[in-house]
Formats: sequence, C-alpha cells, structure tokens
Amino acid sequence: MSVHSSSLSGQNNITIISSSHIPSPLPLQIFQPKTMETTSVSKWVILILLLIQLGMHKIQCTVTYDNKAIVINGQRRILISGSIHYPRSTPEMWEDLIVKAKEGGLDVIETYVFWNVHEPSPGNYNFEGRYDLVRFLKTVQKAGLYAHLRIGPYSEKLFESEGGPIILSQINTCNGFYCDAFSPNKPYKPTIWTEAWSGWFTEFGGPVHERPVQDLAFGVARFIQKGGSFLNYYMAHVFSSESGHCAAFLANYNPNNAAKVMFNNMHYTLPPWSISILPDCTNVVFNTAKVGVQSTQMEMLPTNTELFTWETYNEDLMTTDDSSTFTVSGLLEQVNVTRDNSDYLCVQVDSSESVFRGGEHPKLLVQSTGHALHVFINGELSGSAFGTRENRRITYKEKVNLRPGNNKISLLSVAMGLPNIGGHYETWETGVTGPVALYGLDQGKQDLSWAKWTYQVGLKGEAMDVISMNRMSPVEWMQGSLIAQKQQPLTWHRATFSAPEGDEPLALDMSSMGKGQVWINGQSIGRYWTAYATGNCQGCHYAGSYRPPKCQLGCGQPTQRWYHVPRSWLKPTDNSLVLFEELGGDPTRISLVKRSTTTVCADMFEYHPNIKDWHIESYGKTQELHRPKVHLHCGPGLTISAIKFASFGTPLGTCGTFQQGTCHAPTSYDVIQKRCIGKEKCVVTIANSNFGEDPCPNKLKRLTVEAVCAPSARG
Repeated sequence: MSVHSSSLSGQNNITIISSSHIPSPLPLQIFQPKTMETTSVSKWVILILLLIQLGMHKIQCTVTYDNKAIVINGQRRILISGSIHYPRSTPEMWEDLIVKAKEGGLDVIETYVFWNVHEPSPGNYNFEGRYDLVRFLKTVQKAGLYAHLRIGPYSEKLFESEGGPIILSQINTCNGFYCDAFSPNKPYKPTIWTEAWSGWFTEFGGPVHERPVQDLAFGVARFIQKGGSFLNYYMAHVFSSESGHCAAFLANYNPNNAAKVMFNNMHYTLPPWSISILPDCTNVVFNTAKVGVQSTQMEMLPTNTELFTWETYNEDLMTTDDSSTFTVSGLLEQVNVTRDNSDYLCVQVDSSESVFRGGEHPKLLVQSTGHALHVFINGELSGSAFGTRENRRITYKEKVNLRPGNNKISLLSVAMGLPNIGGHYETWETGVTGPVALYGLDQGKQDLSWAKWTYQVGLKGEAMDVISMNRMSPVEWMQGSLIAQKQQPLTWHRATFSAPEGDEPLALDMSSMGKGQVWINGQSIGRYWTAYATGNCQGCHYAGSYRPPKCQLGCGQPTQRWYHVPRSWLKPTDNSLVLFEELGGDPTRISLVKRSTTTVCADMFEYHPNIKDWHIESYGKTQELHRPKVHLHCGPGLTISAIKFASFGTPLGTCGTFQQGTCHAPTSYDVIQKRCIGKEKCVVTIANSNFGEDPCPNKLKRLTVEAVCAPSARG
C-alpha cells in the first residue's frame, strides 16, 4: 500500500491519491467526511438531493454502518477515499482525474458541495459548467466508484435511498496528520478519518510543505491498528475470530533505530518509525518504511505562442464617481461593506497640513486586518504591507510625502479570501479598522480614525466589466510601447493570443508580474503574487512525527510562478487575456508555456513485501515469489533518452539529488540502459541475478533510477 496525496483542511481541501488494498478479515475502514450536527434537512440539502435523484439511474444498494465499518450490501468494507473538488477543475478534466484516482487504488471520491457557488445569493442557484454536481457524480458512477458528499447542513443519516453511487453523507469524523487517537462521539459509529493531510497550506511567500509518503503510510497503518497496546518501541495489535482468522500490526515508534521483535515465536525486524502488517499473524505483506516511490519531474517549455497588442487602462484613485461612493465618520469593517462583491475596498480621507516638525516628512500609521494594504498619497503609491495566514494584522508605519496644504490619503485594502478555521472566525474583523494617524506634524499627532472617510467598493475596471469579451466596453484602453518601462501600479492590461497546438497542459508564466488577478476569455484563472518563499529547505527524512516545518521545498523561488490555463477555455484564435496588477510589473514578458515530463524516478527495496507472495506462502505453493519491480514511464510522445542515475545498493538522496552510497552494483547503469533506452516505459525486476553478484551480502538493498524523457524520433 502506497499513499500519495495533496490535501488541505477546511474548504481548501484538494486531492488524496491513495494505494492498494489490504485483503483482510478485519472489519475496519478508512473514509472521508466532516463534522457537523443539526436536526433537520435544510432547503439546500433537499435541492441537491432532488437534483441528484433526477439525474441518476436508480441503483439498488443498501448502506448502513456499525461501530466497526461502513456496511455496503451487508458487507463491512475497508474503503480508501480521495478528494476531488469539482469546481477546482473543468468538466472536461473530471473523467481523467477520476480514472487516474481509480487506477491509484481509490474506492470512493469525496467532495464538498460548494454552496458559495451554487447559491451565491438567496434563491439564485447555479449548477452549470464547473458547478454541475450531477454531471460530476455521473462521472464518478461511470468509473465504478462510490461517492461521498460533504454537503454541509444535513440530517444525520446515510442517503443510500437517493440512488447513484452515493454511499455516505456525513457522520462524526477526524481530520489531521494522525487520527489514531480519535474516537467517534457515539459508540455505535465507525472510526472515520476524513482528511489525511499529506502536507500543509502553501501560502504566498512560503515554501511548499511535503509530507514523506512513508510517514503518511505509517499514519494510515497506525490508524487501522487503533486500539492496540504499546510495548517499548513497537506495538502488536492482534485481531482474531472464532473461525481462526488472525491479523497483526507490529509497530516501531522509534524514529532513529530499527527494532527486532519476537511475535508468535518468529523474529521480525522493523525499520525506524514503521509498521508491518501481518494479515495472517505470520507473513509481512507490507511495511510503511518500504513504500516504493515512483515520481516525475516536470518542465515548463515555451509554446511559441505570441501575446499580441498589449493595451492598458489605469485605475485613478484621485477621481471618484459620487454614485458609487459614500462618506461616513469613522472606519467600517470591510466584509460588511463589500458583501463579497470585490476583493478591493478603497477608503479615502482628506488631510490639510501646513508645517512639518523639523522639516521632515511625517509618518503615517495604519492598522489593518486582512491580506494586503496599499497606501497612496495624492494618487502615488507610497508603500504596501501584507498580512500572513498566521498573523492577519497589518501595521503600516512609514514616512509619507505630504505636501503643504490639502492631501488625499487613499488606502486600498485587499481581502482575497477569508479565514476558514478557528474559533468563531465568522466574527473576525477584516480591513482597515484603525487606528489611522499621522505623526510628526507641527501639532504632533493627528488621529484620522474618526475623520470623514469616503468609501468605494471595488475597482472602476470591475464596475465597467473590463474582463468582458464585449468589444463595446466603455473602457478607454491605451496602446503604447512604454508599458515595460512604466510598470505602474493599479493597472489593467489586455492582450490577445491564439491557442497553441497539441494537448499538453498549459500555463501562464507570471514571474514578471507583481500581484493581482488574471482572466482568460472572461474566466478567472486565479490570483497571482510573485512572492519568494522563505523557510528551511535543508532536507527531509520520513521518520518522526510530521509537522509543517519539517519537510519544505522551494525556498528562494516564487511560491507560485505558473497558473493553469484549461485548454477547454480556449478558442483557436482571438483569445482574450486580461489582468489587473496591483504593484507594477512587465506584462510583455508573460508567456504561455506547456508542461512536459522530462524526468522520471523510481526507488524500490529488493525485498518489498508483496500481498501476492503472502497468498503463495499461505497456500503452500512452491512457485517463485514475486520480486518487486521498478517501473519507469514517460508521457505521451516521449521516450527514455538517457539514464541520469542508476544504483542497485544503498543509494542516497531523492529524485534530482540521488547519490551512490557505500554499496553499489557496477552494472547498474548498463542494466537499466539496456532495458529502458528508446522506450516509452520499461520494467526492471529487482534481483541480484539482474546485476551480477550481490554487491553487499546481508544488507538490504534498493534500486534507484533517474531517467530523462525526450520527444521520440517518431514525434
């Protein structure tokens, strides 16, 4: 069983891709829901269930549960589930994602029902395009998988009567890196791990958090063995039944040293921080530290697609439209003003100064809670400040270039999302709530918090619908050759382009820009921010409890550089690219790139436990045991052109940084090259006979390979 996933907590939950099954008589299961209690089914749930029932053919399937497992058609099931959130991809992508999830070993596809898009305002429903939940569930059904809906308000029961592939709505569950200590809130409920986190939030300016797959497998195995007893550095949890079935989990919790244990009069060696699974209390079919890792490295290649005729439109904060503004004394909370109509809220105040103390420029203090604050003095950007996920409070205190007489201070507050976790987060205030004050004036401090502030929700470009495909837009776009030199803040940019040939995934390279939003043919592809990651990327080891600071990647690089462009959104020609830049950047250096698999890696132990081998041993057959194999597979149109690294022995490092260890078979390169060069995919059995004599007897060895993929000669 290998588990690889990408998942986050709350409404940011993304995808879990998991492994093979453990055939076992154990009445246990792993699953995916979310915690919430209510006593009646809301109109939302009634609506969605009616839509599902109308859109599905009736499937006879009974679903219930007991304190051990979900029971489907009278059979307790161990279920491996993964999250695929339908609004976060296009309908054209759903089938491929779901089929790949099934091929990875999933039984169940889990998703939230996103009521913020299905009912953006009371009585206004949207189930079209990316929000077509019925089509998504039909796609899950077509693949032969079950579905689990985290539907929000619900009546606690299983909606198996609604037909389709749906087997579960919601019951009390656990989210976290480890859930072995979790117990349901009622003794008759099964133990369910809703979100097995394989990493942590990636935030702009931070590194990528990646959890070692060995530790995730360890957490899953420990969750299944829940309820066992601890003995020193290992734990044995044995299940038996009147029919003589027996299964055991042997665990070594020591993160540094291997452990040798005796169980049922047999000796077992457990690597550090690992669990061995014995479905018959004799044969080890899986150890979490010996997960075979297959990985790929992607490269973004140019498409030679030209972005034509850049045009610009500048937001002018010095002029306001009285019909779209209002003035109040004091500062207001942002979300209650914008009502989710825009990320942006501009607040302005007039200030009249005569003499500055000591002839120096005064300092402006602004306290805000949100994500970004841009300060403009008389229409010119004076500076910016940013909050973080851990600390939303923003303090801006800098010298500002005020002139004697009247000055206009404009504060553009940006809230590009709201907190989705924490106690009473719905009560947290956002935006410029003060204090706001000037220091260093002749009269000392001037508190502006209760002055008369003018509010404007959103940007002028938003109000004029500049992202629209309508060429009759009232916006006066300006063409010019000095765009790259000016790099003005608060500027809209627009260009057109033709769709590149091929079917490779596409992305925009936004590394030349600062911070803002971007649209393709009127569809948002997201908010961008070229913030460079800071952190500790000094290596990673699987052993020991995982926490977000442990394994970090991408330090010194932009947290995100490439932004996915779905091909289904493109026309052959005359595609529209519109972006809004907050800080200033060079749009002429934006490029459309395509993703290509350039490197494939594999890392596998020579004696990797195998379920097929257990069946052979259990039934007394004498045929040869199944040897583990390394699989290398390039993408469509690519073949293996070179072997960058190969070692059968004790290699070190990870994909891209492999090194030979103290033990190495000299024939490693020759064997892999002979089997793989010129092929789209190849398989190599891990055995001493393939590499000549044993390079280091009595030592556990691995085969580690890094191969280069290149366009095939036929391509």
